[in-house]
Amino acid sequence: MTTRNLPASSDAARHGAGNADLTIMLAAHAAFRRDLAQLARAAAFADLPDPGRRASVRAGWELFKRQLHLHHTAEDAIVWPALRERLPNRDQAQSVLDAMESEHQQIDPLLAAVDDAFARAEAGHRADARAIGDAADALATSLTRHLAHEERDGLPLIGEALTSAEWRRVGFKIVRQNGLSAGGEMFAWLADGAEPDQAAAAIGTLPPPARLVYRAIWRPRYNRTSRW
Repeated sequence: MTTRNLPASSDAARHGAGNADLTIMLAAHAAFRRDLAQLARAAAFADLPDPGRRASVRAGWELFKRQLHLHHTAEDAIVWPALRERLPNRDQAQSVLDAMESEHQQIDPLLAAVDDAFARAEAGHRADARAIGDAADALATSLTRHLAHEERDGLPLIGEALTSAEWRRVGFKIVRQNGLSAGGEMFAWLADGAEPDQAAAAIGTLPPPARLVYRAIWRPRYNRTSRW
């Protein structure tokens, strides 16, 4: 399993009429692909004797699930409804948004399957330890297909439906919904293992005071836990 190259924000939005900054959306997609690759490499962790290694993989997996839940919840509760409201007579757009929500629902049982394989492996079922790889592959196939679909057909709708200022307000609404602590973890997660320019672009979307908090508190707190 390998990560895929993401389009630049301008490429993803160029079919729209607006100039919404999609840096965070695309950085999150890159981080999901990165963690799926990490999961594939760590799929046999239950066969390792080192409990610290097993705990590290588990911490990476739990963070991945948490970030995916926050991302999809924000889209389903805030982003897609905003687009639906602005594009009520666009049947094709409404169909794309229906597909986005449906694909989210299809991913949930695949996450549960990986969880179940982890639990059975940790209980000593070696056959189920091998099954972690199969469950991880199924998840990666579905999620990477969804991310590509969203980048091709979903994200350009943001530029069509919302102005840059309106998109920023959507972002503020998501921050209020998730809280500062979750936001701090998200930015540290986005930057973890990212290319320097991608990490800098993501952190650069924060206002200057928040960047100071990121460097002084959020990033050090994130680094205290070993993952993958």
